[in-house]
Amino acid sequence: MTSVTVVGSINIDLTSYLDRWPKIGETISVRETVTSLGGKGANQAVTAARLGANVNFIGAVGKDGFGAEAAAALRPEGVATLLEEMPETATGLAFIDVGPDGQNVIRLSAGANGRLSPDAVAKYADILGQSRVLLLQNEIGLETSLAAARLARQAGALVIMDPAPAPEPAWSAEVLTAFDILTPNAGEAGGLLGMEPRSLADAREAADALRNLGLRGAIVTMGADGVAWSIDGSSGALPAPKVDSIDTVAAGDCFNGAFAAWMAINKPIEEAIAFAMQAAALATTRKGAAASLPRLDELEAFPVQRIA
Repeated sequence: MTSVTVVGSINIDLTSYLDRWPKIGETISVRETVTSLGGKGANQAVTAARLGANVNFIGAVGKDGFGAEAAAALRPEGVATLLEEMPETATGLAFIDVGPDGQNVIRLSAGANGRLSPDAVAKYADILGQSRVLLLQNEIGLETSLAAARLARQAGALVIMDPAPAPEPAWSAEVLTAFDILTPNAGEAGGLLGMEPRSLADAREAADALRNLGLRGAIVTMGADGVAWSIDGSSGALPAPKVDSIDTVAAGDCFNGAFAAWMAINKPIEEAIAFAMQAAALATTRKGAAASLPRLDELEAFPVQRIA
């Protein structure tokens, strides 16, 4: 049985590192630009694979050089790669600027990711049916994610949705309940609930509110402050480990991939969340998206934090 199946986006990231943020209309030189594998779906798949899960990735690329580059970068990670090739569509691209504090802004061109269809996903129904965990994000069409969720749920899989980028308009309760666990950040939780959490205490309330909409539960990530959750009667908060963060790109993807990997082997929810938080913190100490994602032996040497 496959531990984790990811249905989602695969991009090439063009990441520039800035010594300072430019003003409107200003041209500045960047310190460095890096081309690398990215896309929330691919990042999640790489994370789960590096942390020991047996992973399938279902996605789409264009018939272009970027598509070949993305596929070539993903396969050596041990991910079973099932890519639909879109001959008349470009591969997804992300243009990422990282400021001096490690924070980032991202401009996303969906390309082939936006054309991955429910029918394409249906071809892999057997794979979805053999998965313990299905991991989704909002960089592909909602109908495609819903189709994958239905197929996986019919076979008893746990369905985790990272609603990033934030849905516009906000998803209805009917859409939300197509998934089991939602993992928004503060801004995404605010968009869904109408009020953005500002603290871990607020995040616990937001997680409770999302669960009360009919989900099994939610985890609200708060960046450097930590995470809060409310799932299956378990609730709590975990402060973020203190690290020298240089690049937060893919930290959320790392959290989700690590959480899915641990849930796939039936770890307790609290332990899976703590593990995912450590993985995400370690990822922020490195540059890049997929390149920053840690391996299991690296996490074993990382200090463990107690759950609050």
